[in-house]
Amino acid sequence: MGILFVFLHLAFGQGESMTVKEHGKRYKKGGTFFNASICFFALIYTIVSEFFAKDGLFFFPTKIWIYGIASGICYAIGFYGAYLAFKLGSFGKTKLISTFGLVLPIFYGVVFLKETTTIYTYISLALIALSVFLMNYKTLEDDTKAHNTKKWIFWIITYVLANFAISILSKHQQLTFGSVCNNEFIMISYAVATISLLILGFVCESEKLSNTFKNGFTYGILAGAFNGARNFFHIRAYMYLPLSIISPISTALGIVISFVISVVVYKEKFTFIQYISAFIGIIAAVLLNIK
Repeated sequence: MGILFVFLHLAFGQGESMTVKEHGKRYKKGGTFFNASICFFALIYTIVSEFFAKDGLFFFPTKIWIYGIASGICYAIGFYGAYLAFKLGSFGKTKLISTFGLVLPIFYGVVFLKETTTIYTYISLALIALSVFLMNYKTLEDDTKAHNTKKWIFWIITYVLANFAISILSKHQQLTFGSVCNNEFIMISYAVATISLLILGFVCESEKLSNTFKNGFTYGILAGAFNGARNFFHIRAYMYLPLSIISPISTALGIVISFVISVVVYKEKFTFIQYISAFIGIIAAVLLNIK
């Protein structure tokens, strides 16, 4: 059951990423308001699902607000970082690098949660580092491309680190409350992210608000539904699998799915070295599952 939840989490995540990529390609700016709309509709999705799951009964203990607010700030940073990363770079490379980032929680799980590790864990981590290097091993052709690449690197790192922080907060709130407050935690996170992105939007992109109302909400509803479903299955995967197992499984499946979508849907081209990079990443993910 845990593997199924991981697969569904990845599938809905791909759908969300494709929607974000499409909006960034078509409308260029207004990303803060667009991402605020994603968080808002994901919040509505979560409230409705929680209402029917618990017959309208919600449970918000004091400590869940601490986890939720911290997570919400990370959500806002991650959403906007992902939007800019997808806009500045190719779908394939952005998705693949973010997929490799899923292994970061392994360090936390091993060091702080005392989860089981073997020699294969350390070999796989070294292989993943090599894989990320090879994926980005390419000579820059001109100054403009170099500038765009630096911005892309900054935002992809921001996106990955925000997701890393969310994973840690999700795990700890579950260790504290079990499965009692899963959706309440997500609801607070989405609400805080929505408010944060709206404030940022009014400060930085107020002139783009009308464009978002005209075009962004259609994409926002779809991406928000994808995101809500993605997190619904993600949080439940933690109920069946430890953090150090969820990450490698997600990495391996994510690499394969991302490559297929990149080549088939976006017709993106990869070098031989980048294919080798992805293959090394898959091997590393498999090694992480050896106990």
